[in-house]
Amino acid sequence: MKSKTSFINKTMLQKNVKLYWPIWTLYTIVLLLNGPFSMWSRFKSAEFIYGTNWHKYMLDIMSPAISMEADMIFIFVMALVTGMAMFSYLYNSRACNMIHAMPVTRRQLFSTNVLTGLLFMWIPQIVKYIMSFVICISYGNTKVVHIGINLLATMGISFFMYSLVCLCAMITGQIVSVAVMYALVNLLYGGAVIAIANVLTYVSYGLSYMEFVRKISATWFAPMLQLLNRVGFHPTMKNAGDDYYCIKYTFRGTNTIVVYVIAAAVIYFISYKIYKHRDLENAGSFIAIPKLKPVFRWGLGSLGGLILSIVAASLLLELRISIGVPAIMILAVVLGIIAFLLLEMIIRKNFKIFSKALFKEIIAFGAFVVVVFGGITVYGNVQENYIPKLADIDSARIAIDFDINLEGKDVEKILETQKILMAQKKDYFKKRYDDSGYITISYTLKNGEKVNRVYHTTDDFNPHKQCKAIMAEENKPQNIINAIMQCDTTDITFINGSAEQYNDKYVDIEDGYVLNERFNGKVAADIFDAVKKDVEAGVMQEYNLQRMLDGVDKDTSYMYNLMLNFTVPKGNRIGKSWNVDGFTWYEELLDILGVTKEYSDFGDARSDGIETYSVNISFGENCTNLIAVLKENGLISSKEPLLTYE
Repeated sequence: MKSKTSFINKTMLQKNVKLYWPIWTLYTIVLLLNGPFSMWSRFKSAEFIYGTNWHKYMLDIMSPAISMEADMIFIFVMALVTGMAMFSYLYNSRACNMIHAMPVTRRQLFSTNVLTGLLFMWIPQIVKYIMSFVICISYGNTKVVHIGINLLATMGISFFMYSLVCLCAMITGQIVSVAVMYALVNLLYGGAVIAIANVLTYVSYGLSYMEFVRKISATWFAPMLQLLNRVGFHPTMKNAGDDYYCIKYTFRGTNTIVVYVIAAAVIYFISYKIYKHRDLENAGSFIAIPKLKPVFRWGLGSLGGLILSIVAASLLLELRISIGVPAIMILAVVLGIIAFLLLEMIIRKNFKIFSKALFKEIIAFGAFVVVVFGGITVYGNVQENYIPKLADIDSARIAIDFDINLEGKDVEKILETQKILMAQKKDYFKKRYDDSGYITISYTLKNGEKVNRVYHTTDDFNPHKQCKAIMAEENKPQNIINAIMQCDTTDITFINGSAEQYNDKYVDIEDGYVLNERFNGKVAADIFDAVKKDVEAGVMQEYNLQRMLDGVDKDTSYMYNLMLNFTVPKGNRIGKSWNVDGFTWYEELLDILGVTKEYSDFGDARSDGIETYSVNISFGENCTNLIAVLKENGLISSKEPLLTYE
């Protein structure tokens, strides 16, 4: 008779620990090497790196011990490996029958395996905390609360991610399918968004990923991305001359972790219920729950059809063939059915799948893909024709060559330009293989809503002739200066700069410059004033903003690196809006999903509310004001001629 006296079977717990000790041992070693040992190494070399005043860099030095990004990546992997090990017996008929023949209830089996997996992750995390705490204290760093917060956060994330693995283990019948399902759970939402957004942007004109997905984006359904995006320590940096160091860490993401911990409790309960009623004969099946098989093949099949149709359309564009909406819909149906059949073969583990019932299901599936594709098309056609009313717009931004912001009645120039661009739809769809660039428009409405558009153009479209009102705005000196400096220069403070002049033998020597000088903020300010004069004279543009000038297609800039370092009030950066580029693989994916990235808040931030930037200034022989200032300050060698890139 099976024991029902406890949720946990101690014998099985001990067996799991002994049998799978390499897993938790390796995880412990990884955590120690990445966290406390890395931090200890930094402490050991602190005086050499930072000097005798190294103590003020305590928080910078301890960063490896609180790196949430690294910890989360380790957790994602560890949760999967541990879960696959704990429930490996479910995927072999003989082992499955033997385990369930033992005097242990399914409740005990499930609870013991859950607890074992959590201990495999929690204990190494606690060991890491203790080691990090001891090292910090031994070097006089008493600001160790961050290490404790890191521990609680990682334990909470582990609790959730392991719950997902347990759920995947319950609904699958093969050990490989656990990993596949785990990846799907974390990334399927993102894949669906990408597929729909791609179809939307192909069948409509002017809509972008961002315009669509921001209305439906809920990265809560993509836990891995949500955690990487929302959880982390935000450093506050202090400026001391040219030196920056961390004075405070602020943890962000508590609410996110709490939500996922609550969700995990629900997921564990669901997983147990599935396990309680799981048919042992499904060991070895790709999907162990029969009712989920149609969901699997219909969901992934339709998604595959959408993605593959866009891939096919893109390949045809490479061959200079532009297909219309009806053709790509047919592609989506055909390729979706192929994906559907392949998934059915995987589920059945057999190539012989065809039957009368399956044929009827294929017809229904094809109709489903048509409905999905048609719904996306109708939505796109409705949205692309929407233009906000002037009275509802607070401000607007347009970028042909660079971003400019307009307010009030000036926004009418952007509205009129948008109508001009929308009229190019038919011409663009006929020759979209000649895609030569795009023009972006972003409205901020008075109710706080954002409306974004991206209008792709072909070589036949000349914005200098068709968008004259906006080109006139771009040609205003202040807008050009802001574009060159990549910020609003209204309140700019120069720190310093550097200059490198190359000689004609630069390719043959290791250091190919004949002048390499740093200069102070006063000289940098003088250089900036000279740049403004050359902009007003209309000569800087051809070296920095060539696309803005109609007919300019060559670069006669000097091979001269001129860098200016400066500060501006936080938020003055131009181009940091909705179309900003990402920095890491998951941030790039977040960009594709149109998600406003929280990582921008986790970067180094000055405690005095300003940000530091650097820009490279390109110039040529026509920039007489700038050249004169460079010569006055000895930043151009009189012995060597200035070389151009031609």
